[in-house]
Amino acid sequence: TLRSNPNGRIPSDRFTGEPDVDRYERSDYSVAYLFEHNVNDAISLRQNARYYNNELDDISVFSSGFQADQRTLDRGFFASFGELDGFTLDNHAQFEFITGAFRHDLLVGVDYQTLRAESLQSFGAAPSIDIFDPDYGAPVPDAPVFNDTVTTQDQVGLYAQNQVDLTDKLILTLGGRYDWADNEADNRLTGITTRQDDEEFSGRAGLIYISDAGWAPYASYSESFLPAIGTDANGDAFEPETGTQYEVGVKYQPIRSNSFVTLSLFDLTRENFTQTDPATFLQVQTGEVRSRGVELEGVASLDSGLNLTAAYTYLDVEITESTDPAEVGETPVQTPEHFGSVFADYTVRDGDLAGFGFGGGARYLGSSYGNVPNSVESPSNVLVDAVTHYDWQRYRFALNVKNLFNKDYVASCFARGATDFCTIGQARIVTGSIAFKWQ
Repeated sequence: TLRSNPNGRIPSDRFTGEPDVDRYERSDYSVAYLFEHNVNDAISLRQNARYYNNELDDISVFSSGFQADQRTLDRGFFASFGELDGFTLDNHAQFEFITGAFRHDLLVGVDYQTLRAESLQSFGAAPSIDIFDPDYGAPVPDAPVFNDTVTTQDQVGLYAQNQVDLTDKLILTLGGRYDWADNEADNRLTGITTRQDDEEFSGRAGLIYISDAGWAPYASYSESFLPAIGTDANGDAFEPETGTQYEVGVKYQPIRSNSFVTLSLFDLTRENFTQTDPATFLQVQTGEVRSRGVELEGVASLDSGLNLTAAYTYLDVEITESTDPAEVGETPVQTPEHFGSVFADYTVRDGDLAGFGFGGGARYLGSSYGNVPNSVESPSNVLVDAVTHYDWQRYRFALNVKNLFNKDYVASCFARGATDFCTIGQARIVTGSIAFKWQ
């Protein structure tokens, strides 16, 4: 895919699995309600609730590396079956009031969520094939189960936020929440149950100045707390993920113009984050990662019917702490340093073609590393997208095309043990849709 092969280039549509074995079936459903009661002009009460369910049936035969002839592909077998049930409930009250010269918009609430996840996974060997002349149909042996776990999690959070108008142009926002989380993982293979209780306070603060000329500089600081689900390869419960972010920027909306530009600089640190180990398919916690970068975004909607959007992000990500000292100072896998997009869409306003529109644009995805240390790199890519649509009464008929020119490209790379892998990006995708507006 990425490097040369004396046997030629692997066709981008080559299937490396087993047609009679591979399958991926997933079903999701949820039901929710939103309740709001305005006690008076200054007090509002709200309650939101949702129940959701997810079921997964995933079986795949995957590549595990070439033999010496660079055409015989060794393969493995992986199966994952799971079900997730969850319920979330949020209650909060909003108060608007004035103290002296300050106007307050206060929000206080409590939320609760609970989930139960079942996971059954197996891993083993599968028969090899000639990747340049595959002969499918060899029997795939049953694989041993390496993970059979039931995980439950309960979390309660108390939170408050106060938006204070210090002046008619200067707005201060202060917020905080305290979380209690209980996790229990029942390993049905070993009979061992692992429990972990965590609690944490996280806060946020922001300040923005809104000028008469359309400029709005701002600064913010925020903290995060996210309980991790499951256990590591040793059966130990994961530590919760925590994070801190500093951000400064400016927003600009020209007067009497339906457009805006936003420029922001951020510094984000994540601790105890989890990711999938491609060598074992298990979740691992690798330490601490720091992300620094710049985001620039612009949107314009002109009276002529032309809409323009553009965005660019520069992202400097570095592993700052790790259980493996060799990873410190490296870039995490599949994390591009540059990415951006530009898109234009035009809709005819008058005449016989009124309501007809079309547009196009490009996406840029920078190069990224496939391993740590960073010795395997996937190239950058530019993809072209297009859209055409027609508005009639309350209906919109649209046709969207991603990767318009059906570019054959390497999307990302990763390492599994001593072998490096790269995946081909999505081919052209055409999606048709019909939308109806109730108002």
